[in-house]
Amino acid sequence: MKKRFTVGSAVAVILIALCLAPFLYVLLKSILTDDGATFIYYYDVFLATPQYLLRFWLSAGLTILVAAGQTIVSSLAGFGFAKYNFPGRNVVFFFLLVLMILPLQVTLVPNYIVLDKLKLLDTYGALILPAIFIPLGTFIMAQGFRAIPDEIIDAAKVDGCRTLPLIVRVALPINKNGLVCTFLLSFLDAWNMVEQPIAFIKDQKRWPLSVSLASTLPADPTVRLVCCVLAVIPPLFLFMYFNRELTEGIALGKEL
Repeated sequence: MKKRFTVGSAVAVILIALCLAPFLYVLLKSILTDDGATFIYYYDVFLATPQYLLRFWLSAGLTILVAAGQTIVSSLAGFGFAKYNFPGRNVVFFFLLVLMILPLQVTLVPNYIVLDKLKLLDTYGALILPAIFIPLGTFIMAQGFRAIPDEIIDAAKVDGCRTLPLIVRVALPINKNGLVCTFLLSFLDAWNMVEQPIAFIKDQKRWPLSVSLASTLPADPTVRLVCCVLAVIPPLFLFMYFNRELTEGIALGKEL
């Protein structure tokens, strides 16, 4: 048993090192130069490269809108699947699970056609609207709401609490882990989107940071590395701060 634990720990350390190696390389290369350690490139990015900060805050605002919209839609849909009996509920939920396994590339063409009909191509609405209706968030929220005893919901209804206040004041505080998990996963997905901006927005100047990092930033490789480091900060901060809620929310989502 001790030998297995040692081997397993060694394998885990190796895998963690392999995962961290690229980030550590980028971090060190952005600081270390031939003359020693310096933060001059970080100064250049913050003050001498305003287009980076513009793209950074543009991506942050875009991502927050997507994450907030997806969280709201997933909360309402998840509560409906979890606490309401309606014809075809299980069938619809099954197709929701099927949609979860479809690759993003499969839905790009249908989304492009719909967005073209709605006259939303080449606008930020083309990035926000399709990203709001993602089945994973609905699945996670539904699983969390199912864990809430029906007696609590019935008691709130007896006290005269209507559906929307019931969700906001009763169900969501209890399902906080699922709520945080849904927001974080949607934030990470939107922050790292690549195919959607390329397919839906032609003007490269309007691309978010996830795409523009490789195409329109300064030619200096060290400055590019600094931009990459700063792009990691928002998702890394959210993951470290909400690590427990994210872990428990994912674990709850596994309970089918």
